[in-house]
Amino acid sequence: MNQEFISQTPLDQMVSSDYGQMLKASIPYLPPKSRQILSVYEKALEFMNTVSFFGNCGGNDELCAMSMPVRDPMEMLNEIRGFCYGRSRERLDQIVNMMAMVQMLQIMNQPDNSQKEELHE
Repeated sequence: MNQEFISQTPLDQMVSSDYGQMLKASIPYLPPKSRQILSVYEKALEFMNTVSFFGNCGGNDELCAMSMPVRDPMEMLNEIRGFCYGRSRERLDQIVNMMAMVQMLQIMNQPDNSQKEELHE
């Protein structure tokens, strides 16, 4: 069976279900009043799952296992970028570009090895 995976944050993967995703996908095709009811219903289910997940002692272990050590802020920002769109993505791109420029300036201003040896003599 060929499975396609939708892009979800780690938190969404923990608190949502395939059923919930199908409900969300069907919302635009419903009459306005049904959209409202179904949207609130699905968000309430996610909220209850989130509360029970974090209220459960074992949930914290799972969350810790899923957490990734951040070595580089650029890595984290690029990972988050995959879940952004529109104006938020543009702002995040500006931050990433600015950080890249700062890193380049730091590299350019570091003395090379021959300069370091001259300074130590």
